[in-house]
Amino acid sequence: FTLKTEVDPNHVREMLPRMGDGTSPDSDDDFKCEDVSVEDEWSLKEGEEDLEATVKAIQDRAEASARPSSTNRTSKPPAVVDFLRNFLFQMGMTEALDCFQNEWSEMVQKGLLEEEGLMVTPVVHIENQRLENELRTALKEMEEYRRAVSAAAGTLAKVQKTRDFHRMQHKRVVQERNRLIEEMKKVKMQCDSYEPAMKRMNEKYEVVLKQVMLAALERDKAFREVNSPSGQHDTLCGGEERGGEAGVEKYPSVTQPRPPASTHSKK
Repeated sequence: FTLKTEVDPNHVREMLPRMGDGTSPDSDDDFKCEDVSVEDEWSLKEGEEDLEATVKAIQDRAEASARPSSTNRTSKPPAVVDFLRNFLFQMGMTEALDCFQNEWSEMVQKGLLEEEGLMVTPVVHIENQRLENELRTALKEMEEYRRAVSAAAGTLAKVQKTRDFHRMQHKRVVQERNRLIEEMKKVKMQCDSYEPAMKRMNEKYEVVLKQVMLAALERDKAFREVNSPSGQHDTLCGGEERGGEAGVEKYPSVTQPRPPASTHSKK
């Protein structure tokens, strides 16, 4: 896109006095002569998602922008030529700015311009420029607030999902705990019901153990009586008496009877 303009010197001479008197028909659309910074030093850092930091940065920038605006109201208005240059620069009309610079320089060299009424910018243009700057700042703050709210909404959605997940986990854990408590109660009741049976079984076991111990003592006593020499002699004497009375046969040899312990073991 190329902009080609031709400036008429007579037209410039007619318009400049009117602008100095504030009677220009397009004076409400003009802007204050002010330098525009390429980068905003109060802009938020990239990746800034903290809501509190965002609000604080916006408030600091609003306070900083309010201080220069109050001083600009009492400062001296800029010259008309500077106002026109800044206006063309802000609008991006670089070729028109070059033409204006060349035409202005030629007119100054030729002495075709009158300095009276050309050095002070009308107040209406300064006020329009101030309002335009405030509007631009307000729009920028609104956009930053919108991004901060969007980031907060995303964070809130994630937190709500995490909350729902942990709530379901908690409910599941509570149900599992209640189930385990019920099972523990059932097991405890079963254990309590087993105690009388265990007592009866212990009593039976003790009785049987006493009987076994008494039987073992009797067995050992009988075994000792059989294996003792006096017991063997009594057995032999009893056999001879029975043989003499009968007189039928004579025992070739006397065998020792088996001890009761062996018979008890066979049983």
